[in-house]
Amino acid sequence: MKIILLIVAMILIFAFICILFLFIAKGQNNRKTEMDVLSFLKENPSKASLYMIKNGMEKISYNSEVKMPLASTAKVIIAIEFARQVAAKILDEQELVPLAELNKFYIPGSDGNAHNNWISSIRSNHKEVRGKITLLDIAHGMLAYSSNANTEFLMAKMGLDKINENIMKLSLSSHDKIFPFSSAGFMSPYIQETENIGFTETIQRISEMSYEEYMKKSIEIHQILNRDQRIECIQKWNTRKNYARKLQVLESCKLPRSTTKEYAYLMKLIHKEELVPPTANSYLKQLIQRQVDDSKLIEFGNKGGSTISVLTEALYCTDLEGNDIQLALFIQDDSGMDHIWLKQKLDLFFYKILTDIEFQEEVSRKLSDNKE
Repeated sequence: MKIILLIVAMILIFAFICILFLFIAKGQNNRKTEMDVLSFLKENPSKASLYMIKNGMEKISYNSEVKMPLASTAKVIIAIEFARQVAAKILDEQELVPLAELNKFYIPGSDGNAHNNWISSIRSNHKEVRGKITLLDIAHGMLAYSSNANTEFLMAKMGLDKINENIMKLSLSSHDKIFPFSSAGFMSPYIQETENIGFTETIQRISEMSYEEYMKKSIEIHQILNRDQRIECIQKWNTRKNYARKLQVLESCKLPRSTTKEYAYLMKLIHKEELVPPTANSYLKQLIQRQVDDSKLIEFGNKGGSTISVLTEALYCTDLEGNDIQLALFIQDDSGMDHIWLKQKLDLFFYKILTDIEFQEEVSRKLSDNKE
């Protein structure tokens, strides 16, 4: 009995120490500022990349040609194809689509509630018409809310080949091909089922896959989900084990990659309305531009992304003095040690670098020691 009481006491003490540690860490994280973000970038060149264009000229280049995972920022390429197909009258942006079609690609618990937040928004704004929603609203949900279900639906609707043609058209020589990266979240159970191996073996199998094989199997899973009207595969595959940290970090490493230099360039094309055909520009800006509630900016557009180990952002803005800025920042930290506070504080960093010339110069100066 004494031994049992001792063990219980030790467990309680350990739990108390853990809670105390988390409380202290949370307090420290809350006190962090944009300067801490800058310090992280400076001290972790292998984990971060930043590229900034100001008034058409390179302002900051920090590991800007290193390929890194894009996460949902890759959805910009999908949005560009949507705008082009609408401009070419291949798609009718007012076509009504049953929400049930999107449900085939909705994976509960996998998107930080992005899809449900979008659904709540369209219903509160009375955009749902007898259980249907327009293609334009679906595309807006992909960009503004980062709905993965909407993304995969548009991939199926427009065709991956057409989406990936934009990589060549835009001369993005470092950009990987886009594949259904939300469907790829089921890679582990799919491999276990089709190759009759266990979870541990699956981790090793996925880690050894080439990009081409991983992409091919992701497309296979996407096609299965697209055919599965009763959503049986999602119900079967969407288990707790599928969210193991080791697996999620591995899946993050397998995401499509590009560089901050390429994505700042993309933001410049969108910002200055230089896409071809010109008629596509207005459609794309509808999707990527955000309402500005600030006295220091008159125009702002962005797309970000995040996973358990990746944080990405591509944006553009015009300030009151007429300065144009395009910027991309990518972070990949497989350890996850700094992920939570960085995710909370990046907006402070972006606001400061977009609106404060002295901070721009400080970032440029501090990161200049790592010029490529």
